[in-house]
Amino acid sequence: MRNFAFRMIKKPVAVLLATMAMLFGVVVTPSLPAFAATLPPGVSIDHSIRPLAHTYDSRAQKARAVMRVADSKIGTPYIWGHNEDRGQYGFDCSNFTAYVYHHALGYVFSGASQTQYHSVGIPIPKRDMRVGDLVIFEHGAHVGIYAGNGRMIQEGGGLGRVGFLPLSPGSYWYKHITVVKGMF
Repeated sequence: MRNFAFRMIKKPVAVLLATMAMLFGVVVTPSLPAFAATLPPGVSIDHSIRPLAHTYDSRAQKARAVMRVADSKIGTPYIWGHNEDRGQYGFDCSNFTAYVYHHALGYVFSGASQTQYHSVGIPIPKRDMRVGDLVIFEHGAHVGIYAGNGRMIQEGGGLGRVGFLPLSPGSYWYKHITVVKGMF
């Protein structure tokens, strides 16, 4: 039934995209899946900034953008409640993650770790964790971003600054993961 419904809308969507391309000079990429621009729960887009990657970019491009912004903040001190988007210096853990996704992807979501735990992203099994996923610890007491190769980048977490910590099976932080959230 689902394939039938998809085939029924496929042609009208193609016609609409072609018409938009002709009228507005829009570049049409027919190979993009229909869900490519879907946002995760709890997220909206800030159209006033130029993020490094966009909703229609590939997963790899989004992951690179997230890591590029996160890496640019290495060494920034932990200051509870701070977010550099508000003109303050430093971050706490959840304002760091909100800042990173904002500048990497244009995402806007709460800078509160409990809200990120309860309302942001799509829960996925931790065995399926990929670069750029939001990682929640101790039911929202701490958050970070999976960086790949058994590491996460985060703010605080015993370092007192933005930096990398082990997130491989058996590590302290891995044992305390509550949920991993897919963000794209």
